[in-house]
Amino acid sequence: MSVPTDRASKRRMKSVFERYLTVWVALCILAGVALGNLAPSLAKTLDGMSITVNGAPVVSVPIAVCLFLMMYPIMVKIDFARVVRAGKRGKPVFLTLFINWAIKPFTMYAFAMLFLGVLFRGFIGPEETDLVKLPLGIDPQVGTTHGAGAVVMHEGVKMLEIPLWRSYLAGAVLLGVAPCTAMVLVWSYLAKGDEGLTLVMVAVNSLVC
Repeated sequence: MSVPTDRASKRRMKSVFERYLTVWVALCILAGVALGNLAPSLAKTLDGMSITVNGAPVVSVPIAVCLFLMMYPIMVKIDFARVVRAGKRGKPVFLTLFINWAIKPFTMYAFAMLFLGVLFRGFIGPEETDLVKLPLGIDPQVGTTHGAGAVVMHEGVKMLEIPLWRSYLAGAVLLGVAPCTAMVLVWSYLAKGDEGLTLVMVAVNSLVC
């Protein structure tokens, strides 16, 4: 965690939004789940508003807009002269990279395997499957197995059919390795961390990802 500065130590969480942020996050999760069940077509509409490369969605425009709105209030409060000074401090940056790439992937895999592969596997549905693209450079025959899945033909394209819980597991590991940039800045601000150093570490980790 970034070392608090004198200016940061004087900061107080005065607004209702800051003081009850955990409550708002929980309410947003519940609202998202309810909206997904009540209006499933809305999710497909939002998914369609993406920038694609070779037919694959790369950047979700609605998510990008929301992330900008989340990051902007924090970014305008950062003293960028401190960012330059923070960039010269290599130890915190190297420590962040070591934790993110040498420790977090394995801990995330352990947590994901425990909750998604064991505890909640029955809720997900052991028989439920997901279709994912085949790794680049391989062209197995339809009907053969590759890793934990089977090669199938879907709408004229070879796909890998894998258990749905394993797809969630892969997503959890990737999320743990590459945390949301906007939330890192917000939580650092609320924790009264060094905002300049946080920005440098977030930028370096995003470039590595």
